[in-house]
Amino acid sequence: MGGLTINKEGNVLDENQQVISGLHAAGEVSGGVHGDNRLGGNSLLECTVFGTIVGKRIPIRPRNLSLQLNQDVDEFSGGKAELPNITMAEVQQHNTEGDCWVVIHGMVYDLTEFADEHPAGPESIIDLAGQDGTEEFQAVHGENILEDFDPVGVFV
Repeated sequence: MGGLTINKEGNVLDENQQVISGLHAAGEVSGGVHGDNRLGGNSLLECTVFGTIVGKRIPIRPRNLSLQLNQDVDEFSGGKAELPNITMAEVQQHNTEGDCWVVIHGMVYDLTEFADEHPAGPESIIDLAGQDGTEEFQAVHGENILEDFDPVGVFV
């Protein structure tokens, strides 16, 4: 019985006791350093100690989410035609639940349809309608989430 076998650095080991590159574990999923603790039986101390060790060892990309405005617009639009430049005055006109544009990282997104689908609820999006929501966005999201959305323009 047990969970994943880990070494003292929190690396997950394969059946030959070799480190599986890039795979780390701590807490209830691991069987401890010997791989024979029962799942659900790890002590809180072991979870805390290995959780701290693993957390310090995992390479995490810095959270500098600012986009370079000189990047090619095609990268953001999936190769579609060049996007129009949109000013704050125009963005501010789209400031209601039924017409919700938000600036995020220098791009303008029409989030009207998405607001109701937003996992955290529509309020956080609607509150940013007609504004630059970059700071609020990057506080809780990774930039890669924007890959699922087509911008309507470039914020200028």
